Amino acid sequence: MSVQALVDTLLKEADLIDELLDAVAEQRELVKSGNRLALQDLVKRTQDISFGVQAQEAQRVRLTQALAEELRCEPHFSALVDALAGGASGNGGAAGKGAALFRGAGERLRHSVFALKSEMMILSGLIEQNERFSAMLLSEWRRLDAGFMRSGGLDFRG
Repeated sequence: MSVQALVDTLLKEADLIDELLDAVAEQRELVKSGNRLALQDLVKRTQDISFGVQAQEAQRVRLTQALAEELRCEPHFSALVDALAGGASGNGGAAGKGAALFRGAGERLRHSVFALKSEMMILSGLIEQNERFSAMLLSEWRRLDAGFMRSGGLDFRG
């Protein structure tokens, strides 16, 4: 199992998450502007990107497990970094270089995931705020409508 294959997978997953982040940020702007038609199209694009992220995640899990078995450690980021760095003294620093590449790719992925989670929280809050506002407006319109019905409404007959 090549460390480089796992590094490439981590970086590709980070790139896809960054693409998803851009789409979620665009969704946020569309929700704010009320452009429902463009929002529907963007939801489809977001779903497509999400499927790519999920596929990349599955690949990352498989490669991580294989590398952990090879290095005889837990399939966790810190354990893999430690195992890779621990092998650095035995082969002229190649493993240390692999550990540094793996650490950098892992940190890049972690940053991308954190940024996406933050943007999703903002979007979620905005959607909840819109839902509360819509419910308030609907309630007010129903109250006004009921008031017209009780008072006999308006008679437009000639």
